[in-house]
Amino acid sequence: MGKILHLDNGTPLLYEKITHINSFSMGIYVKTGAIDEKENESGISHFIEHMLFKGTEKRSAKDISEEIDNIGGKMNAYTSKDTTTFYITGLSEHFEIAADVLSDIFLNSTFTEKNIEKEKKVVIEEIRMYEDIPEEKIHDINNEYIFNGNYGKNILGTEESINALTKEKILDYYRTRYTSDNIAIVVVGNLSEEEVLKTFNLYFKNFNTIKKDRIEKKEFKLNAVKNILKKEISQVHLCVNTLGSSYTSENRYVGSILSIILGGNMSSRLFQKIREEKGLAYSVYTFNTVFYEGGAFSVYAGTTKENYNEVIDMIYEEWKDIKENGITEKELVKAKNQVLSSLILGLETTRARMSRLASSYITYNKIIPLEEIKNKINAIDLERVKKYANKIFDEKYYSVTILGDINE
Repeated sequence: MGKILHLDNGTPLLYEKITHINSFSMGIYVKTGAIDEKENESGISHFIEHMLFKGTEKRSAKDISEEIDNIGGKMNAYTSKDTTTFYITGLSEHFEIAADVLSDIFLNSTFTEKNIEKEKKVVIEEIRMYEDIPEEKIHDINNEYIFNGNYGKNILGTEESINALTKEKILDYYRTRYTSDNIAIVVVGNLSEEEVLKTFNLYFKNFNTIKKDRIEKKEFKLNAVKNILKKEISQVHLCVNTLGSSYTSENRYVGSILSIILGGNMSSRLFQKIREEKGLAYSVYTFNTVFYEGGAFSVYAGTTKENYNEVIDMIYEEWKDIKENGITEKELVKAKNQVLSSLILGLETTRARMSRLASSYITYNKIIPLEEIKNKINAIDLERVKKYANKIFDEKYYSVTILGDINE
């Protein structure tokens, strides 16, 4: 199990030693994302993620990638609604080089006007790419419709918001969010605690800034709406939504159980009924969207304009059946095994372990033991699932987003 350490300046460092391997994963997790952006800076979190790879005071963009490639490492980053992450994986013997590069891009990126303008073009092409992938685009549209305020913001932003970004805006956001009390450094691998602390204390010795509140947090609200976006494509893509749970809710794992039973695998209820029995969709699955303040429980399906209404009705019918009749003991046992299997098998790499440590700390400000999670999942019974189903499968929470060549 990992442990929470602190650098000399107070920055949290999450550490786990694994002795039977010869590799590591290290990351810096920033508690910032789309929900922290002002109205006129949509996409700025993701844009800064890109900019940190574009050059520092001592390394060019090519130097950064080449130095990690030379040691056989992998470096990447990603942005979510509430977190921005930068990470490197590699062999234990190259830990010092990787730590140097990761610290350098995080602390010393130059944000030149030339690189900013060049990267705007890259990000806009990324936005256009997703515009051309309707099975991806539907999720962005759905979020914008069903969540209020910042919770529904598109992580990538829009062409207009990206073009409107200035160096001043970017640096203001970076300086007020990339601070010692708003990040966590995570290191997992066959490395000594002393070596890890010594290395990051060296690089972060002058990093001691305090996060500033930049926006007023709005109340979390799930909108019960029906929205249709007409687009000339061959399929109809849809998301059907209802109330979900928050990160801190005791029902979070019950939501995972219900998601698996309804659409988590090829033997799930909706997959069997919509695809296997009726042949109405190729892809159908369930998913939970989870924030600290609340969440949504959703079903996605890709179908046709002749059949999309029937698919929506079938989803609602299945929700009603679970609400009224519950689930079977067999379904519960199978779903628990799926959740536990994903949880345990997902920890077989250093990167997965790194992600778990970071997620636990950022969400709960502590590292939750794996046994504690397993016990919570195993404690879920039929009555609790039915009670939760009665709460969330209520028409006052229902919403649907439809993308396709339809008129209504």
